[in-house]
Order: sequence, then structure tokens, then C-alpha cells
Amino acid sequence: MGQAQILTGARAKVLVNGNLVGLFSNVTWSVRQDKAPAFILGRYNPAEITPTSQEPVSMSLTGYRVVNAGPYKVANATLLKNLLQEEDFSIAIVDRQTGKTIFEADGCRVTGWSSGAAARGVSDIRIDVIGIKGEDEYGASQGGDDETASAANLTDGA
Repeated sequence: MGQAQILTGARAKVLVNGNLVGLFSNVTWSVRQDKAPAFILGRYNPAEITPTSQEPVSMSLTGYRVVNAGPYKVANATLLKNLLQEEDFSIAIVDRQTGKTIFEADGCRVTGWSSGAAARGVSDIRIDVIGIKGEDEYGASQGGDDETASAANLTDGA
């Protein structure tokens, strides 16, 4: 039958800017696209579904709150005094069995984090992140999932 093909948590590793972060026990991600139905006179259903945008990639990483390994140190959260100098980072989910990148988000920024402690329990942490774009192993095998060459950029005309 061969090796298992289904990804499991034991196979998934989280890398932030290429560095393995071992305190997470759960990671979720989502890619959402906005589509607008076009209704026209003389028809009950939409005549077309028109793509209008793609939302930022949304990620949530949860795990254990390790002393001296908080969100500012290991997950690129930005201190208040450093917000003007904040820089993007990347997050990758890698399959340790095959070495393939299962999902990667680029242009990431931490939008918030929370933590807590309880009697007779381990302290947890949750870090919420958004990114400019994300792709899975299929997108990467297709040469990446960037905008087309005709897309505008912030540096156009500068």
C-alpha cells in the first residue's frame, strides 16, 4: 500500500521566516475570494459571477506559551514602539515526511495575539496573522500565484 499520503499534525512543521517554531499545536489558514453575482433584468438567477477581489490570507496559530518564547520573539509580533518600522514576514507549513511546502503565506503581519493561564493547566497562546498572498503546493508547482504582470504596484510612477 505504501506510505500514508494524508497530512497529519505529526507531519506538519511551522516555519516563520524559515525558522522552525516548535511551540504550536494547531495552525489554520484560509484564502477567501470575493465574487459578485450580476443580476440583470429579465432573469431570476445571476447572469454571471464576477471575481472582484481576494481577501488577505488569514492564519491562526495556537500552542503553548513557553517562557522566553513569546509572540514578539518567535512570531514576529510588533511592539507598539516599533509599528512604524514593522516589516512583512512569511509563514510556511512543511510536511516533514516529504519536505514539501503544504502552504506558504507571504507579506504577513500579526494582527493580534492572546494568552492565558489556568490552575492545573498549561498556558496557551493564540496568534492571528494576515498575509498578502498564500499558495499551496499546487500553486507553487504552477510557477507561483502572483498577480499578473499588468497589475499595478505601490511603486508604479515613483
